[in-house]
Amino acid sequence: MKYLLLTTTRCPKCPEVKAWVSENISFPGEILDETHENFLSQVQALSIAAAPAFILFNDQEEELFRGSEISEIQDFLASQ
Repeated sequence: MKYLLLTTTRCPKCPEVKAWVSENISFPGEILDETHENFLSQVQALSIAAAPAFILFNDQEEELFRGSEISEIQDFLASQ
């Protein structure tokens, strides 16, 4: 598995989710905000409507999960 977390610098929830992901997710991933050059292309390609957006992919690059709340992410990971 790998993850992608899309955040913005103006989002009030993003810092908490970003910190939680950084501290609790041990598999590879990437955290991008709107200052990153690939941010807009990722938002468009994945049809992201709001931040934060945490997306998990399997090894074949297929989306397994999408969520924006820490509790959603925890629940999904606990079920795996």
